[in-house]
Amino acid sequence: MRIALKSVLVVLLAASSAGARENLNGHRLILDAQGDILPWVRPRDRAFDRVMRLAWDFLLRSVPVEANGLKSYYAYCCLDPKSLQGISWPHNPAGLYAMLADSAEAYHAYSGDRSVVELAGSLLDYQLAHGTTPAGWDWEKVPYASSNHGAKEYRGAHDFLYDAKLPGRGDGYGVVEPDKIGELGAGYLKFYEMTGEARYREAAIACADALARHARAGDETHSPWPFRVYAEDGAVREEYTANVLGPVRLFDGMIRLRLGDTAAYRKAREAAWAWLMAYPMRDNLWATYFEDVSMYSRPENFNQYIPLETARYILLHPENDPDWKQTVPALLGWVEKTFVVDTGTEAAKQWGADAVSEQFHYMYKMASHTARYASVWALWHEKTGDKAALEKAFRSFAWATYMCRDNGVVNLGPVEQSVWFTDGYGDYIRHFLAGMGSVPAWAPADEDHLLRSSSVIRSVSYGKGELGYEAAGASGDEVMRLSFAPKKVTVDGKILSRRKDLAAPGWTFDKPAGVLRIRRENGRAVRIAAI
Repeated sequence: MRIALKSVLVVLLAASSAGARENLNGHRLILDAQGDILPWVRPRDRAFDRVMRLAWDFLLRSVPVEANGLKSYYAYCCLDPKSLQGISWPHNPAGLYAMLADSAEAYHAYSGDRSVVELAGSLLDYQLAHGTTPAGWDWEKVPYASSNHGAKEYRGAHDFLYDAKLPGRGDGYGVVEPDKIGELGAGYLKFYEMTGEARYREAAIACADALARHARAGDETHSPWPFRVYAEDGAVREEYTANVLGPVRLFDGMIRLRLGDTAAYRKAREAAWAWLMAYPMRDNLWATYFEDVSMYSRPENFNQYIPLETARYILLHPENDPDWKQTVPALLGWVEKTFVVDTGTEAAKQWGADAVSEQFHYMYKMASHTARYASVWALWHEKTGDKAALEKAFRSFAWATYMCRDNGVVNLGPVEQSVWFTDGYGDYIRHFLAGMGSVPAWAPADEDHLLRSSSVIRSVSYGKGELGYEAAGASGDEVMRLSFAPKKVTVDGKILSRRKDLAAPGWTFDKPAGVLRIRRENGRAVRIAAI
């Protein structure tokens, strides 16, 4: 993302005058008595809900149809901020659609709105039909990570020259990115669990098979899978990425569901995790994620995406790292030292909020990455009770809300104001949902919302004084904020006991906060009622 195309992307320098304090990205700036930023939406507990709804509404109703007959997100990475038409820059479908799969599943559970699932599903189906490598290739039946702008068929983006003096950008024709195969494979698997549709299961198996077959021993300059590889013959184009979490998450799901060659998946997953802990976790070479940047002969274009998502994964799965209480602060500290920094045009600290840059070669402060940072700090607060972490999370989330305008257009940030479907939508919405799962007080107090589940939620229904849902996993735990006090909770029709804690299956309810927590075993269908 990137190096901006000055001819098409609007770049506005951040004003530093006192007058600029009255406005941030088109919103009147709201500060507390100490001068620290608050969300632009009032009341405060509706702020995250509002920006998510605005963003989804824009995707569902306002994205234009391009000259190729498709809505922009099928063929373009981003929109011109003035015309809201697709621009001449490589598209990134696999990563985008994986992010939207995450956001759609979680938002459907939160809201009951099935239209977001239908939208994300249509994009997954399009990738399967128009962006998958053929059978018989070395990397067969896997998704392309990129495509040329406006292309109806995804085949990898041709080297994209935006300036004759600079090297090409993008994957190259016929090139796939194994880390995105893992990310979208996990998205396919999520939609299989949600819908039961066999095509998503088979697509996930194909992704997992290809990754397991190509897993290799890594070292300080070679990751367990190359970053870029020619799909037809397996020739490596770029050797290194620290992003092994996409494959790891996919393998976790396949093993849990007992799909495919679980022995091969387990072997590849364990080797990838061992490499992650032995190399990036020690040498901090958190490099190479984005699809539209130059190739590098060594790890040098560091980014915040990989270490922050690694920190999140460890917090959610601490059994993978006995030293997580040291590892996670180290990751967060590295991100702060590297990407919460002054850039010359933008300050690191803005009205009490840490504003986060994306990558070494694109240091703009951005909404999605600041929200990611906030959501990981919120999760750390949930796990440890760290009050300073809660403050960091809230202020950065508050800053990120300002990047969403009243019409649902989400800008990358206050300076670089292009509109990306990843950074403004797929990778923006999901962080607010994660934040509310960790801090339920950030959800509306007078409404009912399922904020988080350890399982994929297949269906959900909201009614006055009642909430019902079906989870894909037979065991799991959920967090909700309710406007009513529950009197009866059942799982598969059987009464679930109220408890003081969740050391055993049951439910707890914090009445002043309106927070219901459930732990269930051997049951999927949950019903919660006020009477």
